[in-house]
Amino acid sequence: MRTLRSKPGVLAVLAVAAVTSGSAPTAANATPQAAGSSYTYLEFKKGSDPLNSRLRFVQVQRTSGDRTRTTVLDSWRAGSGNGSKDTCATNRGWLPDGTYTIGTYYPHHDGGPHGVNGIAWDIGNHKCHTGKWRTELFIHSRMLPGGAQGSGPYRWTGTYTSNGCIKLSPHDIRELQSRWNNYPHPGKLYVD
Repeated sequence: MRTLRSKPGVLAVLAVAAVTSGSAPTAANATPQAAGSSYTYLEFKKGSDPLNSRLRFVQVQRTSGDRTRTTVLDSWRAGSGNGSKDTCATNRGWLPDGTYTIGTYYPHHDGGPHGVNGIAWDIGNHKCHTGKWRTELFIHSRMLPGGAQGSGPYRWTGTYTSNGCIKLSPHDIRELQSRWNNYPHPGKLYVD
């Protein structure tokens, strides 16, 4: 767990890393959640390999006045896409940079043999840099709708490939689910 302290006089939130693309919360783009005493968000940090990036669960706590403490509570290996860095490649490329609204949480999603199954979060649709929409995006793993391992498309084989979603191992998605159940629910996902 890593804790960062904000400097006095800074309103709202300082993120884990300073970015100008609007990826993690800053004083200029903090969400209404920043007004509370504590909130969380998810951050997908792209590495040099689309199949070896990081998903972080981050908590922001107001310590006093306008001071906040930002803590990375957990971080997991994650993949996005099939290895392509083309953010506009439907069902192949990794996620476009930007801010996503985390939608419905599904403890037992049933997308069938070619869809998303088991523990999943809908992260909505997002435009890539050309304006093309990437749709049906999720954070998920590979499992049966009930969360157990099955055969074929329901079995984790150790690969982090997906159709452009964020993919975690079954173990790691259960850890994310535990964080989800024990902390304020993240409303945003920041991708950069």
